[in-house]
Formats: sequence, structure tokens, C-alpha cells
Amino acid sequence: VWELLYWRAPERSALALLVALVALGCLSRFSAVSVGAYGALAVLAVTVPLRLRQVALRALGTAPPEPPSRAQLAVPGVLSLEQQQRWARYLARHVVTATRTLTRLFL
Repeated sequence: VWELLYWRAPERSALALLVALVALGCLSRFSAVSVGAYGALAVLAVTVPLRLRQVALRALGTAPPEPPSRAQLAVPGVLSLEQQQRWARYLARHVVTATRTLTRLFL
């Protein structure tokens, strides 16, 4: 915290200042509940695709090896082409269903 306050790390301090100013600007216009909800949605919108990408790369066998502690828990082996296609169809079906449901809910 002191490094941010004394600008010893200018990149982090500038980012913290920018986030604080944007949050204060949003709070001046919108309610705290909506600002918090949209902030949480923004965090999820970034972290969920990154996590899904990481899981997909590991399933396809193109990701760098994971740390030993997690490697012991993972199922060894790579998915066959047929399994990859089956999972792709399964995921595509769920994405389409989720998109239609969210569209119906919001619109």
C-alpha cells in the first residue's frame, strides 16, 4: 500500500488512481449497488474466459506443464479427436442455450 501511495511503482499507482477515479465517477452517477454489480460482472467477464481457455489448452495438451501439486490431481492423457469433437459439440450446445436464455431474460 505504501508503494502505491508514495508512487514507488508508478504503473501500479497510476492504475490504482485510474480505477479509483472511475469508481468515484460511477458512484457519482449511479447507485453503489449497480456499480458493485457491474464491477463484479466485469471481473467475471475477464476471469471466466481466461480460466476456460486454460482448461481447454490443458485438455488439448498444448498448455505448458502445470505445477507438480496440481499435476498429481489431473487426469493423465490427451483427449482423442472424437472426444474433442464430442466436447466441442456439448459446449457449443450449452453456450447457445445459455445465450438464448440470457437474451430472453435481459431483452
